[in-house]
Amino acid sequence: MQVVSGGQSLWIYTLLFTSLQLWGRILASTTSPPPVPTLKISSRSKNFVVLACRTPEGHRGDMFMLYRYTEKMDSKELQSGAEEVLFNVTVNEGDPAQLFCCLYKDQDGPYSPFSPFLQLESLKDALPVPTLVLQQQTDVWHLLCTGSPAYPGAVFSLYPADNETPVATQHAALINHQVTFPVPVQDTLMALYQCQYEVKLGDQWSKSELSVLLAVTKGIPPPPSTDLSAVDWPLVLGSISTVVLFLCSVALVVVVAHRKVKAAAKRKKKRQESQFWTQVHAKDHVVDLTLRRASFTSQELASLDTTTGTASRSPLWNSHSTFTTPIHPIH
Repeated sequence: MQVVSGGQSLWIYTLLFTSLQLWGRILASTTSPPPVPTLKISSRSKNFVVLACRTPEGHRGDMFMLYRYTEKMDSKELQSGAEEVLFNVTVNEGDPAQLFCCLYKDQDGPYSPFSPFLQLESLKDALPVPTLVLQQQTDVWHLLCTGSPAYPGAVFSLYPADNETPVATQHAALINHQVTFPVPVQDTLMALYQCQYEVKLGDQWSKSELSVLLAVTKGIPPPPSTDLSAVDWPLVLGSISTVVLFLCSVALVVVVAHRKVKAAAKRKKKRQESQFWTQVHAKDHVVDLTLRRASFTSQELASLDTTTGTASRSPLWNSHSTFTTPIHPIH
């Protein structure tokens, strides 16, 4: 009896376990799948793009899968649920148009339907992705969106995260490729923003991809850290080297200019001395033959006559003669 009773108990347990499995499958088949996710381009570069698979608001996923056409490309399993997962995709230039989709599931629940296909066009002639940064101008904070310098005068738009309606739109000047947006009024402590620009190429408008998400906190951002570990030492050392090189160059120019000025002054002094001595030597051979008319009084004339008469009676003397004996004339 004990054997029969044991066999009946085993049969009862087996029947109960099978019934529970069947009931679980029936419940699983009747459970509605989670909502459809969305697949968008998060960022883009020359050789690859980053695709973001995101669940609808209020839903999270533990497993995300990315498909190209019907081929599974990548999957990511998370320890805790997430609302968004990023996939890196290498660009295939040989394929002019690539279709991607994604799906997700929450823990032991069923998988969601596939997201709508995202058509990834070839990156050839594609607009570069803009950048969005927080910038301070005269104690006022702005959002600076910068596009490609090759496309000035573009139309820029600012988007909140997960919102296809822009909160602001600006037309850049014809010579500028960036615009500044005032920080929108926020109801939350932190908000995420993206920007985008579009230009008219031919008869059609082309849009860039959205920039990387920028987190903006409510109120005035904290001042920059003064920690020495955050100092960009290569930049500081490079700046110091540039200043030292500049000062050395200036010093070299000053020394060369001083030497040239000194040499020029020395040559000028030599020329002046040469002119001076030339003038002095020229004056050594000049004889002053100026005739002066003398005026005499009557007494001086009488004395002169007396002297002349005496001289006429004096013996003759030749200055060129070697004899000291006076020469008397022969009568």
